[in-house]
Amino acid sequence: MKFPWSRRRSIRQELVIGVALVHAVLMSVFVVDLVLKQRGFLHQQHLQRSTALVQGIARQATVNLLAGDIAALQEIINGFKEYPELRYATVLDPMGKVLAHSNPELAGRYMDDEVTRSMIAGPRAGRTLVDTAEVLDLAMPIERDDQLVGWVRFSSGTRADAQSLRSVAKEGVLYALVAIALGVALALWMARTTTKRLYALLNVADATRAGQRDVRAQDDEVNEIGRLAGSFNAMLDALREREQALELSNLELEQRVAARTAALLASEENQRAILDQANDAFVSMDSEGRVLTWNGMAEHTFGWTRQEAMGAPLSELIIPPQLRAAHAHGMARYLSTGEAKVLNRRVELIARRRDGLEFPVELSLRVRRQGNDCFFDGFLRDISERKLMQRKLEEQALQDPLTALPNRRALLAELPTAMGRAERSGQALAVLFLDLDGFKGVNDCHGHDAGDEVLREFARRLRGAVRLVDKVARLAGDEFVVIAETLATPKDAQTVAAKVLASAQEPFVLGTHTTRLSSSIGIGLYLPGSGLSPDQLLSRADDAMYQAKRNGKAQWVIWNPEAADLQAVATQSHDPAQVNV
Repeated sequence: MKFPWSRRRSIRQELVIGVALVHAVLMSVFVVDLVLKQRGFLHQQHLQRSTALVQGIARQATVNLLAGDIAALQEIINGFKEYPELRYATVLDPMGKVLAHSNPELAGRYMDDEVTRSMIAGPRAGRTLVDTAEVLDLAMPIERDDQLVGWVRFSSGTRADAQSLRSVAKEGVLYALVAIALGVALALWMARTTTKRLYALLNVADATRAGQRDVRAQDDEVNEIGRLAGSFNAMLDALREREQALELSNLELEQRVAARTAALLASEENQRAILDQANDAFVSMDSEGRVLTWNGMAEHTFGWTRQEAMGAPLSELIIPPQLRAAHAHGMARYLSTGEAKVLNRRVELIARRRDGLEFPVELSLRVRRQGNDCFFDGFLRDISERKLMQRKLEEQALQDPLTALPNRRALLAELPTAMGRAERSGQALAVLFLDLDGFKGVNDCHGHDAGDEVLREFARRLRGAVRLVDKVARLAGDEFVVIAETLATPKDAQTVAAKVLASAQEPFVLGTHTTRLSSSIGIGLYLPGSGLSPDQLLSRADDAMYQAKRNGKAQWVIWNPEAADLQAVATQSHDPAQVNV
C-alpha cells in the first residue's frame, strides 16, 4: 500500500518548495546581516556624535575654567539639557568636584563612584568610560599648557538607537516575507511554464513522426522532461546534418552575446541607480576633461542638469576661473608623468556653482584605466556647513560670553600683533588696564544678576568711549583692557583714559535703583624700540592700575618705559575734565 505522501513530488511542487526555501534562507541571512550592520552603524554614529560634543564642551570650558567663571561653565552645560536621552553632562575639577552639572543641585559635590575614580587615576586622555546596550558615558580632559585643569563627562542613553534597530528588523522581516511570497509566485509561474514544455515536447514528437527533421527537444534537464527529451534526441541523432549543427552553434553564440549584453546593461543601470542615490556628487571625466558621468547629487550641488553636463569640459562647469589654469596644468602633468597631489586621498578645494557662487568641497579622486585610456572618478561633498561650524567654534573660543567682548585669549593673541604694527609705523601704543571701583558692593547688595548687567553696560560704554582703531577686551571679573594704537604722543593715551573714566562714572540703572561706580586705570606705554614683551607691557599696566587704587581710585596712573620707577612717572587725574578730550 502506498501512502499519498510517499509519492514522488511533481515538478511544480519541487519548484515551489525549493524557491521558497532559498528565498527564506537568503532573506533571513540578509535581515540578520542588516540588523547587525545597522546596530554597529548606529553605535558608531552615537559614539562619534557624543565624542564631538564632549570635545566641543572641553574647548569652550577651557577659557572659563582658567578664568574661574563657573557661571559660564554652567551656561555651557545648560545648553545641552535638551540633548536627546541625556543622562547628565558635567564639568569636574581634577579631583572630581562638580563645577557645573546638567542638574545644578549637584554642583559643588564630588563624584566618587568607581568609574570616576578610574577616570582620575587613568591616563589623561579622552576615552569611553561606559559603553553598554543602554548607556554611553564619555570623558574628555581639559588641559592648558600640558596641565590638567578639569574633566568633561557626558552620558546619554541609547534607547532611540534600540528603537531604530527594532524598526529596521521589523522592516527587514516584512521585506523577507514579501520576497518569499514573490518567490513562491515565481515558482508557480515556472511550474506552469514547465508543464507547457511537456505539451511542446509532444508536439515536437508528432512533427518528427510526420517527417520533419529540423526540430529538436531540449534535453538539459534531469527530470521527467529531460529523460524523455534525451531519448527523443538519441533517436534523431542519425538525422543531424552539419549545417544544422553550425546553425545551432551560431544560435548559441548569439544567445551568449545577447545574455552578456543584457548583463552589462543591467550592471550599468544598477551602478547608475546606486550613484544617483549617493549623498555625494559623483563626476567622472575622460583624459580630455570632458564629463562622462554626472549623478543626481551633482545636479543638486552644482546646478547643471545631467543633459547639460554630459560631454562638457568639467573645468567650465565647477572650477572657478582663477583655478582653471592650475587644473589644466595638473591634468597635463599627470598624463605625462603619472604624478598628482590629489589622487587617492581627501582634499579640500574651492568649487563653483552654476550661478557663480563659490563654496568649499571635499574631493576624493581616483584614476581608472582601460587599455591606453584613463578616466577620472571623483566624489565631491559640499562642506560649507562644516566650515561655518568651525568658524563659529573658533569665534566662541575667543569671545567673552557675558559681554561679547574679546576674552583674555583673544587679547593675548592681538597684543603682539598690535605691538608689531607700532614698531612698523613708529607710533606709540598704550595698554589701559581697567578695574571697576565698588563693583563688589553691587554684587553684595543687588546680586550677581545685577553685577552681570553692570558689566554688560560698562562693556557697551567702553566700546563707545574708545576710538574705532582701539581694541577692548574683558580679562575676568570686572577687569578690562583697552589697546590704544596709533598714538601721536603719550598724552593721547590720557585722552582715551579720560573718556573711559567719564563713562564709568555715569550712573548705572539697576531696576528701580541707581548706583555710581568709578574706574581705576593703569596705562602702560609702548614706544617703538623699547624692547618690551607683551607680558611685560601688560604687567606694567596692571601695576599702574593697582597704584591708581592705592592713590585713591577714580583716576589713572601712567607707566612710562623711559622712567626708572612707577612713582616717578605717575600721572593722576581725579577729574577727567582736566584733560582736553
